[in-house]
Amino acid sequence: MDSPTQWQLPATHPALAPGQVHLWRLSLLVGPEQIAASRSLLGPDELAKAERFHFPRDQRRYTLARGALRRLLAAYLSRPAGDIRFVYNPQGKPALPTAELSFNLSHSGEIALFAFGRQGRVGVDIERHRPLDDLHALAESLFSQRELADLHSLPQAQQQTAFYDCWTRKEAFVKAIGDGLTYPLAQFDVSLLPGEAAALLRVKEEAQPANRWQMAAFAPASGFSGAIVVEGQGQELSFWGCAG
Repeated sequence: MDSPTQWQLPATHPALAPGQVHLWRLSLLVGPEQIAASRSLLGPDELAKAERFHFPRDQRRYTLARGALRRLLAAYLSRPAGDIRFVYNPQGKPALPTAELSFNLSHSGEIALFAFGRQGRVGVDIERHRPLDDLHALAESLFSQRELADLHSLPQAQQQTAFYDCWTRKEAFVKAIGDGLTYPLAQFDVSLLPGEAAALLRVKEEAQPANRWQMAAFAPASGFSGAIVVEGQGQELSFWGCAG
């Protein structure tokens, strides 16, 4: 497994220029004061969604992630976090009413990731590695034929990491285009072999040509896979850590 990515803790909020994409990592293991502070920033629809989660753990993670998203957006946009309003596409992906900034978020276990850019769409995904008794059955339902062949070519000891690397790259792509899991996952290929650079290799649908997108993989922490997909090639990635 790759070494975890180094996340810088900035002294002040970094400026985001065109051609740059910022990734932020946040721990969701915090005290009640931080949870209350995040909850105070949420809008009525977000509070209602938080209440629909059955388990308190999931309520906490959602509340903290959305509160952090608002604080980060507030810093980029120079406006109060509580004043930010979202619009949603038919698949439920949030966006700003104006196109001044693109963003995406994902969380798994007790880590949340956020991606921000000023040029083109972005998608980010994180997955915590968990043993999977049905790994091959899941891969059959999620992966393309090329990806399945690559997965089956690996020694069994490497297949779990390759599965999560592939899955995060695929999900980051469908999140970037805004279709969520309604997009046919077998209609595009990503790299997954150890030592192979993260890449979108083929997209069957001509409206989303593979060379339109930049993909990168990273290790958010030990035992996690992460990936980001950005619309437009040559964008500079920076990795930042949230203080809380």
